[in-house]
Amino acid sequence: MMAAETMITLKNLETFVWVARLGGFGHTAKRLNTTQSAVSQRIAQLEGTIGTPLIDRQPRRTVVTPKGRELLPYAERMLRLHSEILHTVGTSDTLRGHIRLGVAETIAHTQLVGLVQKMQAVYPSVVVDIEVDVSTNLRDSLLRGDLDMIIPSMPILAPNVRNHDYVRYPMAWVAPPSLRLPEGPITLNDIARFPVITYPKSTHPYQGIRDMFLRAGIADFRLYGNTSLSAIARLCAGGIGVSVIPPTIIGPELESGELRIVEVVDGQLEDLQFTISYVLSADAYLLEAIASLALDHR
Repeated sequence: MMAAETMITLKNLETFVWVARLGGFGHTAKRLNTTQSAVSQRIAQLEGTIGTPLIDRQPRRTVVTPKGRELLPYAERMLRLHSEILHTVGTSDTLRGHIRLGVAETIAHTQLVGLVQKMQAVYPSVVVDIEVDVSTNLRDSLLRGDLDMIIPSMPILAPNVRNHDYVRYPMAWVAPPSLRLPEGPITLNDIARFPVITYPKSTHPYQGIRDMFLRAGIADFRLYGNTSLSAIARLCAGGIGVSVIPPTIIGPELESGELRIVEVVDGQLEDLQFTISYVLSADAYLLEAIASLALDHR
């Protein structure tokens, strides 16, 4: 019978798998919410149990040894089996873990509160850290391993990333009364007299508006990119210019008359589509459970 001190633990296997995936102790420590010394200790324990080096610790990057590469599929299989047991046999109370969730600001203003409330009710033992950022930064953080799950305004086109269509918001041209735009339909030429305040340069809305003006042969236009939706609304209400923003974000301003939706006949806007994205892995059961919860309660 194997002695207790020589048993392979799931925690050590999980640590080894993440070191192999992320290529370093520092990234793994951040991913597992622990310290580099704890990561190093777990790898040393696993190597001691198996009796061979699994990680070659080089100055700039850790490299999996040949024996480590042999172990990796077995370790992933063990984690996958553990995940299946918890997901299939366990109850919601047995689902535990820590999720680093990144969301675009539109989601922070709309879906986030309801999602976290549902997580608390269904999975009370799951802890969530939330980061709000622009979608391109969220994508980079996910691919670096700094975030576990993101809700960006674009699918993440990368190997081993799963994307679920989540929610879609119509976009609209809006303006304050102080700009004195006509009540009826107007054109892009009318809009081009004013700055257009919208999402940042790296986003689909900004790029779509820019391309729309260029296709219409309008070269003299001004786009003001902004990372803050509340700032976009306030700048627009203050008479700085017109805005392109989801009406769902500015309900109070529309109701009070501070802003109104403007019909632009040659300015058809695409909906803003959000996805739930995460990296597929052997231990992604927690992410899959949270994604299913979010999709069921949109």
